[in-house]
Amino acid sequence: MDKKKYKLYIAIFIALLMTFLFSNDSFSRYISTLVSNYILESQDFYFNSSLLDVNTPTYSVTDWDGVNYYDILIDVNNKKNDLVSTKSNINYDIEVNCPSTVECTKSKSSSTILKDVKTDSYVIRMTPHQAFTAGQTVTVNTTATSTYPYTKSISCNYIVGVTNYGFSYQENDAQNQKYVELKLTNSKPFYTVTQAFGTYNVNDSISVAVYDTLSAADKAKCLGARVTLTWDPHVVLVDDNDPTYIANVGNVTFTTINGYTYANGITFEMGATSNEKILFYKVDPSQNYNNGNIVTVNVVN
Repeated sequence: MDKKKYKLYIAIFIALLMTFLFSNDSFSRYISTLVSNYILESQDFYFNSSLLDVNTPTYSVTDWDGVNYYDILIDVNNKKNDLVSTKSNINYDIEVNCPSTVECTKSKSSSTILKDVKTDSYVIRMTPHQAFTAGQTVTVNTTATSTYPYTKSISCNYIVGVTNYGFSYQENDAQNQKYVELKLTNSKPFYTVTQAFGTYNVNDSISVAVYDTLSAADKAKCLGARVTLTWDPHVVLVDDNDPTYIANVGNVTFTTINGYTYANGITFEMGATSNEKILFYKVDPSQNYNNGNIVTVNVVN
């Protein structure tokens, strides 16, 4: 192929490529990013991260309690791979964007990846202005932009969701089984203040970690869940050797049937993220009360 035809083909290819690029913004940005990265890497410049990328990936987690702060650790590095890295320090700036429902702080606004260390990191601390509930999320966007020796921006979106919490219970039984097993689960990951103390007001939320540091007197002013159980002694009889029953015998209610006294209710408290199991003996073992709501459960949490 002679040089004139070669140059003509190159010119036609470039013209077609430019026409396509201008008609497709997304693809245009994608090609532009590839070209930019190629040019930077041709200068032996590498500015990367396990989370951040030029294409702004999105990550999602659901391990936040919705009450306390949540930390996001972001790493950056100067490596192409384990053997190849940038031969100079890299200075970079950090940007974080959060919705108005939370306050976001960063451990630093700018930093440097030392050429011999090859890695660096920063922490984003997200603190809610008020408690979030199960299913709610917060999207945090962060961007790291190198300022020396070359400019490159990498970013990501981080969706932080609240752990699904609440109160649930289940009655397990089978025909000819002697008892009904009642399982109670309080998956709420915090305590609620019921009586003001120190810097805490009524209805404030306190994490399990903070609750564990409180005095016995202050713990008594916090509530994980208050559970009231009621049942018909004609149908089931509570196991009066059960630890929960024994510990709360002062909060048991009774009724009289044919001159005999039977327990028919109890109120007790459960801690945050805790479980309880109570047995009820069936008056008629041939019955199957599996999830039959034989025990009425009322909860305040």
